[in-house]
Amino acid sequence: MLRPKTRWQTVEADQASCSTLADSLGVHPVVARLLVNRGLTEVESARRFLRADASDLHDPFLMDGMEEAVDRVRTALKRNEKILVYGDYDADGVSSTALMMTVFRRLGADAHYYIPNRFREGYGLNKEALAKAKADGVDLVITVDTGISAVEEAAYARELGLDLIITDHHEPPDAIPESLAVINPKKPNCPYPFDMLAGVGVAFKLVQALLGEVPEEVWELAALGTIADLVPLVDENRIITVGGLRRMNQRRHVGLRALMDVSGIRGEVGSGHVGFSLGPRINASGRLDSAVHAVELLLTQDDETAYMMANQLDQMNRERQQLVEEIFEEARAMVEADPDAHRRFIVVASPGWNVGVIGIVASRLVERYYRPTIVLGIDEETGMAKGSARSIEGLDMYRALSECVDLLPHFGGHKMAAGMTLSAQDVPELHRRLDRLASEWLTEEDYIPISRVEYELTPDQVSVELIEQLEHLAPFGVGNPTPRFRVTGAGLSQIQLMGADRNHVKLILSDGNGTLDAVGFRMKELAEEVTPHARIEVLGELQINEWNNKRIPQLLIRDVHVPHVQIFDWRGNGDKRDRLNRLLADPYTLLLTSTPEKAPDRDQPAAWVSWDEWEKEAKMAPDRWSEFRRLVLLEPPPSLQTWERLVLTLLHVERFYFAFGDAEMDDVLLKTPDREGFKQLYGWLLRVQSVRLPRDLQRLQKMTGLSKRMISFMLRVFQELGFVDGSGDYLRVVPKPAKRPLHTSDSYRRQIERERVMRQLVYSSYRELCHYVFDLLGLDLKIGGDENGFQRKDSRDSRLPATGYSV
Repeated sequence: MLRPKTRWQTVEADQASCSTLADSLGVHPVVARLLVNRGLTEVESARRFLRADASDLHDPFLMDGMEEAVDRVRTALKRNEKILVYGDYDADGVSSTALMMTVFRRLGADAHYYIPNRFREGYGLNKEALAKAKADGVDLVITVDTGISAVEEAAYARELGLDLIITDHHEPPDAIPESLAVINPKKPNCPYPFDMLAGVGVAFKLVQALLGEVPEEVWELAALGTIADLVPLVDENRIITVGGLRRMNQRRHVGLRALMDVSGIRGEVGSGHVGFSLGPRINASGRLDSAVHAVELLLTQDDETAYMMANQLDQMNRERQQLVEEIFEEARAMVEADPDAHRRFIVVASPGWNVGVIGIVASRLVERYYRPTIVLGIDEETGMAKGSARSIEGLDMYRALSECVDLLPHFGGHKMAAGMTLSAQDVPELHRRLDRLASEWLTEEDYIPISRVEYELTPDQVSVELIEQLEHLAPFGVGNPTPRFRVTGAGLSQIQLMGADRNHVKLILSDGNGTLDAVGFRMKELAEEVTPHARIEVLGELQINEWNNKRIPQLLIRDVHVPHVQIFDWRGNGDKRDRLNRLLADPYTLLLTSTPEKAPDRDQPAAWVSWDEWEKEAKMAPDRWSEFRRLVLLEPPPSLQTWERLVLTLLHVERFYFAFGDAEMDDVLLKTPDREGFKQLYGWLLRVQSVRLPRDLQRLQKMTGLSKRMISFMLRVFQELGFVDGSGDYLRVVPKPAKRPLHTSDSYRRQIERERVMRQLVYSSYRELCHYVFDLLGLDLKIGGDENGFQRKDSRDSRLPATGYSV
């Protein structure tokens, strides 16, 4: 058995809706199922999703405050008033600022922009910046991706005589700022039909309303911020992203073209490139220094300047990665130094941690441990801690922080992420309260990550044509995740390691009707976790592998499950210490041997016991052995009876490792002499009456044709039966001994039993070994079309899988 690292949850779909979409849209049934999984059950809504056309964008004037905002901007343009675009320092805010500035420059406006410094000013509107804007002659301030909570700042702008238009997409507080216009689709009573736009999406709608047309020249900027801000890629966000990526791939935008080249993006740009290459480089500017660098890159029209700035952002991103790694390692060490304190909720804090990257560190900790997490940087001069929070499914982070409002002068966010400021001395109390809330709100199951399973396929159902149709659902992201499929009913016909460092694994899955290549990057451990003939289930993403002018389906492995007991055949006389090292770190591993010097390091978590010790302890404490999941035999058992008692005692073993060779049986004859052999040797002894050993062994060998080793064994049996006696090297025949059967000799019985062990466990084929063990366990043995794979009756084990992420 190999337990998956995540909980696989199949998305349930109405079959009637799936059939209707497949017939009406002419799409593959799997594509229809995925559309229904995304809530697109109506034919027209599914058609719009697949079409993703600009004609389906909503009327921007449906957004509350839009008409007032457009009127005021047009007035400012007519009067040539000075306009200030007030943005934010993340990729969404930078994209929003660049988008507005690009359009204003096209319109010939007297427009400027301002991005607050993360470290000196913090997030959002601030009074000092507004006062400076007034002093600089600004008439109109337009916020992008910020401002919905700026009640005091909006009032201050009125005092200064500044007109203020707020465009934002964050959750509005109870009190909405009073300004000339507040444009936010999440605002109460706003009739706009889609409320999940990014900040750049709201700015895009303002520009659309202002121009009276879709602003195609800034479409790629809108896509950049939309993808980077992790808003759901549905409805208008999907249209913006599809149109933006299309333009991005034309490489018209000077700054983005330079950034793509510097990032090493050579082929077609997808949402993954934006999310993992372009977005982080844009964000790096505001995380380490000033976001102005990123804005200027997106505004420049000069190629040379663009490449210089792109390289600068690339270098900042490298510095950011190094900084994240350093802080992450410090935070990880804190967690692992006191695992009990962080078992339900991780809270770590330290002076000097860069608050620009702690959100990334929090995400990394969630990936590592799958716990709700807060990471805080402490300013020792002010005694304040500023932090970022990331959550897991099942715990609403904003709600949790709201329960601690008396400790948090400032906080904000949503279910999965938040930011906060508090006194450093209150951090332990915050941790204590959040730990208590987690214990009340979460179950043990909640600490196992969930994997969404879109559909179940067999290898023969996967084709290039299916994957090409799946690509019509792209771009993928939040709200439209890359579909993951559970491939079942397959045997594993081949495992091979790939790559220069042999760090990747390739599995060839076969169901008798077709095969499917499955590739796991940085998953070389699978070669040791899966037996060659396992009946394997794989969760992964379908893609087309193009190589040597051939296009074949391929599954990118995300998780693996072997639902049956596995038998690992490590039999052989070579050194197995390297292969055993990983097993020794597992406290649910039990190793058995007869030879103390062969025992691995007893300081490791794995349990070690000799066969003799086990036989004694099993009678006294049989329940002790039920916890073990892996059984490793370093030497064969003394008898099959002992082995069978062990197997039936270890109720929950998922893997058996046979890690011995025939060298461990050197004292055992390959074949026990039959009764005629004993009779022949005894008849010869009766004639000579006595022998001297080892002097007479060669003569006995010539007379009987038996090996010296077999003769020595038979003489020992005769001694135990009382047929011969003697001492030292001299043996003589006992006259008229009592008749005794061979099996009354201890040596004979041991030899017979050891011969059975050798035949059953040492010299059997892998297939025979599996048959024997599975029969012993009372499991059904099902052989696939290519004679591989062993399946349990209860293959879908109901017990929770191990996460692999526990603290």
